[in-house]
Amino acid sequence: MKQLRVMGIFSALMGILAAFGPIEAITVSQAEPMKPSKIIKTEYQYAAKVACSLLLPHQDGSLARGTYRTAVNIHNPTNKEVTVAAKVALATQFGSEPGPFGVTPFKEAVLQPDGAVGVNCFDIAGYFCPIDGVCVDFAFLEGFLVIKSPVPLDVVGVYTARHTDGEVESIDVEAVEPRQIRETVKIGATEPTKPGGGKRVDYPPKGSSTYGEKEPKQMCGGIAGFPCPDGKKCVDDPSDNCDPARGGADCSGICVK
Repeated sequence: MKQLRVMGIFSALMGILAAFGPIEAITVSQAEPMKPSKIIKTEYQYAAKVACSLLLPHQDGSLARGTYRTAVNIHNPTNKEVTVAAKVALATQFGSEPGPFGVTPFKEAVLQPDGAVGVNCFDIAGYFCPIDGVCVDFAFLEGFLVIKSPVPLDVVGVYTARHTDGEVESIDVEAVEPRQIRETVKIGATEPTKPGGGKRVDYPPKGSSTYGEKEPKQMCGGIAGFPCPDGKKCVDDPSDNCDPARGGADCSGICVK
């Protein structure tokens, strides 16, 4: 698939989020002990493109208005159990200053022999919660899922798009080629995701033209168990392809009154 353009809306992300961090962030690690560190020796790197409209259909003009979804499938072709590491790198404006949210910490996944895992848009957004006690709810997220492995893998990106209302209108499947990069990756010493912990930040902020005249959705549930604020409950998001009534596991939802 032709690589999507780097988005301009993230040029201000580093400054905006840095303003929240030292002033209002709630340090989750004060409530629970840090997870122990783990070292993984890797030899292969995959960079899968991701483009995800999360809170509302994308409409700020840097890409065509609509709903974008990415799913990255990772397959272990060997007959041995493999531990891999992954992180997310945001696509920021060319020449902008780096910031604390540009690249997330690594997370690990264990792949069984001949086993496979999938990473969807809501999993990708979960990499940004928490970082220094701050969770980011993106209206639109563009960048790369970077996967590091000690063995060659099968990595495939699945990309779908549609108008703001309606069924899927386009789908593209892209095999991601590896680079051979020997590196020792550190997993852990990460802050635990505790329900109710951490400062939630909308990016872009509420009131931005990105949302038009609508209020942004707030993501909840999922594998991280994101909670809703008082007075709201978490329900299934009908705009995604994960349905708990049809066997969907760890589906993310939206907060409603």
